[in-house]
Amino acid sequence: PKKHTNTSLTSFGDRSVRAGIVRRNMKSRIGRSKEFTAFRSEVPRQRCNVEGKDWTYFQFGPQKMNPIVCLHGTSGTAETFFCQVMTLGSKGYHIIAAQWPDYWDHGKWVDGFYKFLATINVKRCHLLGVSLGGFMALHFAGRYPDRVKSVILCNSFVDTRPFHQPSAWTTMLGYMPEFYLKKYILDSFPKGNLPGPHADAVDFVVEQLETLTRKDLGSRLSLNCLPSSVAKYIKSIKEKHPITILDTVDDVVLPEIMRERLYKAFPNAKQAYIKSGGDFPFLSSHMEVSMHIQVHLRGIKVFPGGVDAKEYAKKSGIEIKEEKVQKHKKPVKKPVKKVLTEQEKEALQRKEEEELRRKQEEERKAKEEKLKRDAEKRKRQEAGNRILAGLVDKSDEEADNLFDDNSKKQEKEGAMFGDAETGEADPFS
Repeated sequence: PKKHTNTSLTSFGDRSVRAGIVRRNMKSRIGRSKEFTAFRSEVPRQRCNVEGKDWTYFQFGPQKMNPIVCLHGTSGTAETFFCQVMTLGSKGYHIIAAQWPDYWDHGKWVDGFYKFLATINVKRCHLLGVSLGGFMALHFAGRYPDRVKSVILCNSFVDTRPFHQPSAWTTMLGYMPEFYLKKYILDSFPKGNLPGPHADAVDFVVEQLETLTRKDLGSRLSLNCLPSSVAKYIKSIKEKHPITILDTVDDVVLPEIMRERLYKAFPNAKQAYIKSGGDFPFLSSHMEVSMHIQVHLRGIKVFPGGVDAKEYAKKSGIEIKEEKVQKHKKPVKKPVKKVLTEQEKEALQRKEEEELRRKQEEERKAKEEKLKRDAEKRKRQEAGNRILAGLVDKSDEEADNLFDDNSKKQEKEGAMFGDAETGEADPFS
């Protein structure tokens, strides 16, 4: 980065001391960490000239898939996304951390970003925007919806109303000295004692702030303070792009009313919360941020290396239950009714009448046979009852004949009444 010899951070009071930086030549804890050193040694800084303005970016991962483009906030740089670049890039995602030059209004920024993507051969991308970067990402997605696949917003907003300043003040931003612009930005940083990861993140951002020029600082404050809103793009963005709102539960500098407007503008967006992340969760809770980014991408079926879900599951050893696809049944053709002539109708009617008479005759015969069987059964029962009661009269030839006839019949048929061998009646049957 270009060195500047104008003002040291210690001139801003004890706020920078609480952030952990007490000397200009002293690096922050993140700045001297092994992870950041490995990032700077493995991922080269690249520059892209767009109409005389230099875009700085870091690119990592397979370039055959649509990249995740990270856009920083007012005080950020491309280096502030080094954790996401290393984590997601090493897992097979294509990620670009971009840092834009000085653009003094939103329309020129959108045009410059469009030409930047065209210059580095990016046709479509996923946008990760933090604070001001998220606001500019919504502007770009609204004007060029075909170039954006999805949007992730972190501590972002949909309008700049709470940041409005008089037009004379925004005009003077281009002429204000660098130390004043840095002081103005540092005054918005969190005050008081901060948890360890939060303090380290603030230290690193303050360190990166020192690398920015007066034009960079003035243009970013101009984008923050100029009246602007994405209200006219909200409907098309909701319809065309999956959105995830990544937010922290603890206190942040961003006014609460701006967060509420963001949720109101995108009520159906997926929401991901980090318990403790502060104003720079991509540094203080970078593992959780990277995890939520992966969840967002998997939700829209984007996997490492650009493979599909089945191939990724096969490589990862994950079993996927295939859903049975219901085959469409062939439509059954309804038979066409034939129009009958008068003779055919008469013949059909006679046939139906004959069929009806035949069924009635069969039912009549069945009833007669049933009545006959019931009568014979009653006679046998009466004869058996007379025998049991000892009321059989030997002189009663009719009863003897009836008994003899029944015995012979049962002997032939093997009926239950009587003994088939002796011919004697069984009174207990």
